[in-house]
Amino acid sequence: MKLHKPPILNTHWEGYELGADATHRYLWIWHGYNIRLIAVPLDDPKCMGYDHAWCYPRDPEAVAAAVAAWDPDTQDEPTGWHKRATDPPRQAPRREEDPEHNRPRCRHGCYVESGCRTINCPDEKPNRRRTPALTL
Repeated sequence: MKLHKPPILNTHWEGYELGADATHRYLWIWHGYNIRLIAVPLDDPKCMGYDHAWCYPRDPEAVAAAVAAWDPDTQDEPTGWHKRATDPPRQAPRREEDPEHNRPRCRHGCYVESGCRTINCPDEKPNRRRTPALTL
């Protein structure tokens, strides 16, 4: 991925383009109480939509750091997000090169085998043992 230093202001999306790879431009936009990182296809000249999106806390530097550390050729998704805003999940073209990073995740970004930090996550394994509730 080619990163932009500094990020490029995109007036259409009203956000900042952090970088681009062979197929997408990656921009962050303010989205309610979150920042949404979006993957806009390069072959869409009118910028009518995005293919993938992830929600992050409102910390532009953290989003930029996650994108800088991400290899979209071998890693399905960046790290640090708390909600996947699109479905199906993105799959990297050479994902078999980094199987540890590309393990199944729930819609909140947690690896499924580790359990989700969100209560009643619908993607969590049904028989996973949780810490028992306090009984009086």
